[in-house]
Amino acid sequence: MSSRRKKQQRRPAPSYRAPATPAPAPRKGFLDSIFAPRGPSSVPMPKIRTSITRGVATVLATPALVAAVPVVLMIEWLLLLAFGFQGPFTILGATFAIPPISTSTDVSLASNIFSPVGATGPGAALAPLAAITAFLVVHAAFQALVTTVAVERMRTGAVSAWSVRRAMHVWPVAVAVAVVNLGVLIVANFVQLLGGGIGFVLAVALLVAGVYLFAFAPAISADEELSLPVTMSKAVRAARLPGSNNLTLAVLYAVPSFALLLAPLPGSLIGVNPSAGAWAASILVNVLQMAAVAMFAFRYLAIGASVADAAPPRAGRRG
Repeated sequence: MSSRRKKQQRRPAPSYRAPATPAPAPRKGFLDSIFAPRGPSSVPMPKIRTSITRGVATVLATPALVAAVPVVLMIEWLLLLAFGFQGPFTILGATFAIPPISTSTDVSLASNIFSPVGATGPGAALAPLAAITAFLVVHAAFQALVTTVAVERMRTGAVSAWSVRRAMHVWPVAVAVAVVNLGVLIVANFVQLLGGGIGFVLAVALLVAGVYLFAFAPAISADEELSLPVTMSKAVRAARLPGSNNLTLAVLYAVPSFALLLAPLPGSLIGVNPSAGAWAASILVNVLQMAAVAMFAFRYLAIGASVADAAPPRAGRRG
């Protein structure tokens, strides 16, 4: 057979077929990371019921925290009366709350006491801002102390002077969380100008987001040695862990907490002499607020090692 015929002869097609290239997995967005179902490979985040139970148990196992509630409320109430505040007493139910719940009461107190009707001039504008700052700093100190006590109780089973010293380290982070949530609160107030149900829903969603994204920050600062920016970014990453149900927990905490501030509880009327029922209700609500702080600390301690570190910044291209 000539070489020309060999070239013209068709060769049989090979039986080998290259495997099909799998399609790239779709990139997960922000909502996917929030609403992802909890599967076997998810981070072992404690269940919501377990978290609530552990938070309450941690506070009740620390009598000093429970005993501090009526003392702090008494001192705060007397100071407010000295500045001319006349109620309602229920506003003190957010003394140990998580921002932006505590932040909203800070703004209300500062506006009520230090914004007299008809006042003009620089003093009238600066006094409420100074009062808001003072309230934010004081309530941030309360949150920092409760967080460090809860972290030490969960880590060691006891509470020592370390929690007070560590609270000084956590305090700036708690202040930063309060300041960020003050911005969230301002945006929520502007959103309400949209009117109707959409404005209210968006405002509530923003307030829930403030709890959802930054509630872990004080616990991170209490348990780790990180800078303020790294702590805040790690709190956001911890909140967004897939399947963690952190958004659900933020809703379950924020919505009832705001509702309690508006509910017709004992002490919800104007007056300077709260009844025994008003004192009992405010003490109970603040103990539950402490339990919420401990609850978020417990949840972070359970998954802290699984939270990825921030990606290193990309080096700029050289021209």
